Amino acid sequence: MTSVDSTEPKAWLVRGSKNAAFDQWMLDEGLTGIDFWEVPDLSGIGDLPAMRDVVRSAMPTLKVGAIGNYAAQLFAFSSRIAVGDLVILPVRHTAKLAFGVVTGGYEYREGKGTLNHVRAIEWRRTDVARTAINQDLLYSLGAFSTVVQISRNDAAWRLWQVAKGAETDPGARGGETPALPTTDLDAVDSDEAIAEEGFDILRYSKDRVLGRLRERFAGHRLSDLVAAILEAEGMTCKVSPPGADGGIDIIAGSGVLGISAPTIIVQVKSQPSPVGSEVLDQLGGVVGQHQADHGLLVAMGGLTKPARDKVAMQRLRVAVWDEEEVLNRIYKHYAALPAEFKEDIPLTFAWVIDETGTR
Repeated sequence: MTSVDSTEPKAWLVRGSKNAAFDQWMLDEGLTGIDFWEVPDLSGIGDLPAMRDVVRSAMPTLKVGAIGNYAAQLFAFSSRIAVGDLVILPVRHTAKLAFGVVTGGYEYREGKGTLNHVRAIEWRRTDVARTAINQDLLYSLGAFSTVVQISRNDAAWRLWQVAKGAETDPGARGGETPALPTTDLDAVDSDEAIAEEGFDILRYSKDRVLGRLRERFAGHRLSDLVAAILEAEGMTCKVSPPGADGGIDIIAGSGVLGISAPTIIVQVKSQPSPVGSEVLDQLGGVVGQHQADHGLLVAMGGLTKPARDKVAMQRLRVAVWDEEEVLNRIYKHYAALPAEFKEDIPLTFAWVIDETGTR
């Protein structure tokens, strides 16, 4: 067995800020950045002990462990991340993953209303569905830390394939044995320390359910699930049989016969890749042809940017459910879903601590 080449570009999770508005700001500005507004310019900080001194001075009330934690993340962002490395940003309002390649060194930006610590980046893909990534890496991508090197299970190579256009995570290369860092105070920016630092259990739980949906409801069966959700919301549905459907997967309407207003024509796309505007054009045409009130596009992989722009222009006529919306409606109507779907999506309710404000 061979080991992963240590000269290969690394992969990093950089979460940005607790303020989700900065996610789109980074995508628009071609930057990756982190908050830590209390900490001054890090230019010239050459090692981890010096970084600890900076953090201790800027945030004097922190405990020793937190000082080491923050210092490791800041040092990784300013010095360890190299030009050519891959950065993954979880885009929270869309529940997508953005992939970019670092193109510049560390910069400090003065002022408020900005992320003060930034690096230039070329965003390669900004709308990767989380379901395109296998569960082992989603665990690492759920780390609460702001900066985390993702290294387990040949992660860098796998994530690079997605960044370059692969539709799904290909899994680890055969025969590769990644060299994993040890877990100590100086390595809290590594995914091996997530067990100590914590990860977003709410997001991870959603990812687990979405993974099950991808396994059990690929293709036509997803139409059956969507119809069950609509019926739980009071609609009457007719699902088209498998095969050519003329752009109609489900016809939904009010009333016993399902033909009272509002009437909805539904098209269902289960693939993890984004759907283009041509699918919206087809749905719009079918809605007009059948004189339906609305169209609903269920796109588990979301939409391309041109398609999102088109939806914005006709939002009173066509609605879109992505994987997050489907999941939210499953949660809302789970008790009313038929037993056959509950068997494939066995859920239980639990209270957990909300730690999403953690750095």
